[in-house]
Amino acid sequence: MDDRELRKYLLGGKKTERVIFAATPETKTALEVMAREQCVSVSALITRLVVDEAIRNSDVIEEGIVANV
Repeated sequence: MDDRELRKYLLGGKKTERVIFAATPETKTALEVMAREQCVSVSALITRLVVDEAIRNSDVIEEGIVANV
């Protein structure tokens, strides 16, 4: 699966799942500043960062996809 196909796979589904995590106030502020600078929501920024990291590790992601099928 190339980068574009993987990005479509990761972003193409219905957004029904939630991931909740704890962050320090400093991390939250950094996310808010970056999101505001890029004119996106914090949620969109986090999603993009996760997808970008998944693409960098596409071999691991693809193995996990195959294992869950």
